[in-house]
Amino acid sequence: MNVDTLKEKLADIDADILRNFIFDLYLRYPELSDKIEALTLANDPVALSKVLRKRIASLKRGRRFIDYRASFDFARELEAALADIESGLLERSPEHAFDLVDRFLATAESVLNRVDDSGGAVGEVYRQAALLWLMAAKGWRDAGVDWLERIYQLYQQNDYGVLDPLLPNAHLLLTPDQLKQLAWRYENALRKALKSPEQQDKLNLVALHSGVALGQIADALRDPALYERSVLIHSPQSNNLQMKSICEKYLQYEQPEMAMRYLNQAWEDRFEHDRLELLDKVFVKTGDRKQLKVIRSRLFQSEQSYASFTRYLEALDEDEREKACSAAIKQAEQGGNIVVSADLLLNLNQTERAQDLVLARHQGLAECFYDSLLRLAKAFEKADCNLAATACYRALLLDILAQARSKAYGHGARYYKKLEALAKRIKVFKPLPTHHAFVQQLHSSHGRKKSFWARLES
Repeated sequence: MNVDTLKEKLADIDADILRNFIFDLYLRYPELSDKIEALTLANDPVALSKVLRKRIASLKRGRRFIDYRASFDFARELEAALADIESGLLERSPEHAFDLVDRFLATAESVLNRVDDSGGAVGEVYRQAALLWLMAAKGWRDAGVDWLERIYQLYQQNDYGVLDPLLPNAHLLLTPDQLKQLAWRYENALRKALKSPEQQDKLNLVALHSGVALGQIADALRDPALYERSVLIHSPQSNNLQMKSICEKYLQYEQPEMAMRYLNQAWEDRFEHDRLELLDKVFVKTGDRKQLKVIRSRLFQSEQSYASFTRYLEALDEDEREKACSAAIKQAEQGGNIVVSADLLLNLNQTERAQDLVLARHQGLAECFYDSLLRLAKAFEKADCNLAATACYRALLLDILAQARSKAYGHGARYYKKLEALAKRIKVFKPLPTHHAFVQQLHSSHGRKKSFWARLES
């Protein structure tokens, strides 16, 4: 039953029946009791606020350690409390909603100190709470509160990073002038911290904190130049990672020309691909088709992948594409990465060429990444290139056995059976050994791996 049908059916149910059903849920399922109590108090903000305040207070008093497995259920409990605040109070009584979310955020340190939040679920609820804090404050904006100072003080408590959404979204609450005041405050703190003699020989946490905060205010103001300044104050000689982040910010806020100041510089070889990708985005935004062709050609030359080739084709005129396809096929046949080149040929409907490439270099398949090789094996099998598929599945099986990865023997057994099925459809195995010869080799090299051979009998 879909949601719309469910709503329609529920509307037809007698109110007494629904009341009795909810009461039965309340008695039988204690985990729903908080939600049901919140529902019954929806029209009484003061009473609902008192109930929710007790739930939040219990979070701060808690001492039980919550392990990784239990952390997800615990996160759902926190999310339910947050949802009750939002649905029950945000519109009806934003001052109560704000008070509760403020209290909720104050529990972050004590809660996260006793939770294994490796999965990030609990932290994510607190990040949602930071946004709800802003929304509730916005609804209660005329309360005579110095919201700039409240945001500043709250962000000081961001030791766990759960308040990261606060400053980039501060425009929901603060005016542009207030945001600029806040930016000045962080910039002043950043410059002062960098000049402090006590911080010269150790990690300057004050400078790091202030620099990050200034960059986040830049997001709230949609001001990439301010973000650039937050980086350059701290690192006047910016490295390529910092240059990349600055360019991305100019692109995000539709100022691609400003990114060119960095992209026209020489970058380290290991970041050259990032530079080209950024140039691609710049020329898409500026509509410079001529330069886009050049950049996408270079990206294809470096990657040799089908994805990069299709992007290159998109930039070409219709009469240029046939020549580009012919060149790509020729290049793939001489390509360095067997899997990438074969995949490109297969996607260009050059199945025989792809098979010839793999068979000519089948000994190199052992050096290929496992997942990529498995995808290629399946692609060859689907294309009815049985000999190339055999070469790939053999390489996969030998990899498992050579490393004695017993947990993967089940996969190895499937590959073995796959090879048996493929062998029945192959008349000539050259340049590969016959299936019989391959099996003999397996027994000779891995005959003692009894747990593998046992899998073939099951």
